[in-house]
Amino acid sequence: MSITEIMEMKSTENACKRLSLMLAMHCAPLLRGSKVSNIITIDRKDFRGIRELLEGTGISYRLLKSRGTRLIMLLYRERTLAAYICRDDVCEFISDFGYGECERNLTSYLNCLAKKVFFYDNGELSFPHEIGVFLGYPLTDVRGFVENKGQNYEYSGYWKVYGNVAERKQLFARFEADREYVVRSIIHGKTIREIAG
Repeated sequence: MSITEIMEMKSTENACKRLSLMLAMHCAPLLRGSKVSNIITIDRKDFRGIRELLEGTGISYRLLKSRGTRLIMLLYRERTLAAYICRDDVCEFISDFGYGECERNLTSYLNCLAKKVFFYDNGELSFPHEIGVFLGYPLTDVRGFVENKGQNYEYSGYWKVYGNVAERKQLFARFEADREYVVRSIIHGKTIREIAG
């Protein structure tokens, strides 16, 4: 299925189908359990519909930006993201970015991240590139991105890769397969709850 066909379906008048396809395009690996989290930017008017689609899926959300007409949502599987973000090596890494003052739990870390996104949005801070760990990116790649200022990567796919290229290519291929599966499932009438639950 081409991107053009998908985009035409996303513009459908049926809000539920449109929002389901939006989630499929941006969050399929999360919906299928291949990834612990995703970020999605939506129009404020779609917030309620997205929230309703996620009910009963086991997927939580956190608003990272809620001013203006566009919202940035972090969608995540709480238990798996908490297990990753609270690993000793990840905690040590993010402590260098101001998270050392936070309690060592997901809620506290998400509160800190939301503040940093808010200050970035106001032009008071640079972009919090450590957000990669909140997206479940391998620490090697997040650290490599930060240390190299986004340069000198070995491969680029869903993110810039700084090690284990063959492994990442396999992972990215799985993400693409997830997207194909989720989009086709929605087109054939499955709900987000059926896919993610």
